[in-house]
Amino acid sequence: MGLRLETGEVTNYTNSPAYEEPEGIFPDGMHTLVESDRHGGGGDSHIDLYKLALDGSGTMQRLTYFSDTPGYKASNPVVSDDGRYIAFQMARSADMPGVGRGLFLYDTARAPEPLSH
Repeated sequence: MGLRLETGEVTNYTNSPAYEEPEGIFPDGMHTLVESDRHGGGGDSHIDLYKLALDGSGTMQRLTYFSDTPGYKASNPVVSDDGRYIAFQMARSADMPGVGRGLFLYDTARAPEPLSH
């Protein structure tokens, strides 16, 4: 959801019943990083990272696939000031939100084209 402070207008960017938590904004102001379980449900125990367009289209690109391996998830991303890198952590599915077991750096310039989901 987004809130335009000047007008009080609320925008639902995904209209999705999935678990979705925005975590970081790209420097272009047109995208945000989102933790989501939209690829299979399961709440915050089965999340991966997505890039959400803030143009109202609801377009999301899946960036990580940690939860495709049983017992794992990706979480707590932050995007660099230039938008090139995303730092995030890996955790076990049973870990409480915020717990990390490894720190990763995602290079957006070198990443393969995301699969459509």
